[in-house]
Amino acid sequence: MKTEDQILQLTDAQAENLIRLYERGEARIEKQINRALLSGGDPEYLQALQANVKTARADLLAGSREWCQKSVPYLYREGVAYADDMAFSTHLSAGFGTVHQQAASALAEATYSRMVDMDGVIGRRVDDVFRAVQLEAAEGAVLGSEAVQQSAKVMKEKLAERGITGFVDRLGRQWSMRTYTEMAVHQATMDSFREGTRLRLLEHGYDLVVFSSHSKACPSCQRWEGVTVSLTGNTPGYPTLAEVRSGGGHMLGPNCRHVYTLSPDERARDIKSNGNRRR
Repeated sequence: MKTEDQILQLTDAQAENLIRLYERGEARIEKQINRALLSGGDPEYLQALQANVKTARADLLAGSREWCQKSVPYLYREGVAYADDMAFSTHLSAGFGTVHQQAASALAEATYSRMVDMDGVIGRRVDDVFRAVQLEAAEGAVLGSEAVQQSAKVMKEKLAERGITGFVDRLGRQWSMRTYTEMAVHQATMDSFREGTRLRLLEHGYDLVVFSSHSKACPSCQRWEGVTVSLTGNTPGYPTLAEVRSGGGHMLGPNCRHVYTLSPDERARDIKSNGNRRR
């Protein structure tokens, strides 16, 4: 059975593939915007630069779609295998049935939707920059080049405060394209693995799990570390997974690195009912 460190290495490796893609894409977009800021407002040149930005954004979405279709199901399957390695029961086949296919597909679509949403925000922000450049060029015909240069300087300073591709989400949080991608992708990789584990454990007939422990966990996560939790809420006397998710902390949220394993109570019950350990 994989160790928790091996699981994190596995999910990080998959996440890094998409993060690197967005690093390169962000650099491409910033290069075009910098050229626009220095262009002097030539309409045809600006139009060409804006077309380059749209191509870069389209490439990012295509790469995101491919990543979601490959990496999310792959990590989901790894979560299923992790659950199988923990289980004592052997009545389940090693197949990837309809329920699992649908769950993996839903996770992939949810992740892709987040990247589409980010693209929309970035697209509007980039369009605003190009629009401002065009307006300043028009003003330059009246006010003179010195005024335009000063205006361009102010615009550059404002963009530098949060990055050219920086944006604020609906909750007022500031992101760059990279930081948002890192958050969304790391959450997607861990969610995929955990969901595969969760559904497979339920198929095996298990309900109680224990959260892993990490030295760098935040206080809101630490209170759940080592705690036995009911996946379904059907086992009296234990907090539920739904309570953990709605508790207002970071456990199972963005950047959470925790996984869960079978609780000692489930293992003891299995040993008693089966007479010996399968593994």
